[in-house]
Amino acid sequence: MNGSQPLQVVSAIVVFNKKLLLLQRDNAPGIKDPGRWQLPGGGVEKNETFDTAIKRELQEEIGIIPKTLRFLATPSPHTHVYHAPLTEEEVTKIKKGDEGMDLRFFTLNEALTLPLTQKLQQALEAQKNALEAL
Repeated sequence: MNGSQPLQVVSAIVVFNKKLLLLQRDNAPGIKDPGRWQLPGGGVEKNETFDTAIKRELQEEIGIIPKTLRFLATPSPHTHVYHAPLTEEEVTKIKKGDEGMDLRFFTLNEALTLPLTQKLQQALEAQKNALEAL
């Protein structure tokens, strides 16, 4: 180990009409889980708070910062998850940023049939009942 701090990650459960917004990762050499689907989010930069990081990542990846964005849970020590229920107006403003190959809404059951990142697959299966309530 090089003694550096583990990467802190933020992600958002962005929902509209009982559907979950997922981002398909780029299919590029050298990236983890290429072509797999994940929640919008990413790494926290140096001197950045979790709240600032999730807003920056959402602006970069989906083109908006949802008005209702609240901290939901810390499923692991280095992961902070937020919940963002969208309004109809916000949904019309969503656009894929520079990262990822695709950005789409899925029902929870549809999402579970996709090639997801391993962490997301495990989280969706473990938290299916809780997520259906969002």
